[in-house]
Amino acid sequence: MKLGSLVAALTLAGSRSAADFTNTFDGITSGSSVSLTWDGVPAQQYPLCITAQVIVKTGDGFKANAYRVNLTTDASGPSYVWAGVPFPLRRVRSGIYQVELRSASSAGGDTPVLAKSPYFSVGDPGIATGSSPQPTLADSQGGGASGINKPVAIGLGVAIGVPSIAALIVVGWCFRKRQRKAALEKSRLKRSEFVIT
Repeated sequence: MKLGSLVAALTLAGSRSAADFTNTFDGITSGSSVSLTWDGVPAQQYPLCITAQVIVKTGDGFKANAYRVNLTTDASGPSYVWAGVPFPLRRVRSGIYQVELRSASSAGGDTPVLAKSPYFSVGDPGIATGSSPQPTLADSQGGGASGINKPVAIGLGVAIGVPSIAALIVVGWCFRKRQRKAALEKSRLKRSEFVIT
């Protein structure tokens, strides 16, 4: 499934919910705390299960993987503090995050979603980010799940490449010098043989 189709399908599914998150998801940074608040949840739906997910594009930029965890399964009021965002999820620079609200008291398999947050990103500590990022192909090339971004990769290439090239030049120069010395020694021996006979 293409990432754009996945995001559209998730957004459409989220728009059918009966409740809504009332807090904003702007300016969230890694390690911060977010006070999740909601309204419109009927009393019979309590306790609530709050799940968080991160959607990560694969290397080709057209597919995505989603990782989901429970933040709590017993929220009993209209708010919950998510400390250490995005923990227990991993931090993915190019990932988009979302929080969902479900009833923990529902029996059986797939519990309906009561509320979904908009998609948001998690910035570096001290660098705020906005909500609802527009995923691009460049995001998957620049950050990805590996945690190495483009400037770091270039820096590593230069740090490893330049000394390697210099070492190859020195080895090549030494090898050539030995070959010249051997050739001179061989020609000297030939001349001395010529003189002796």
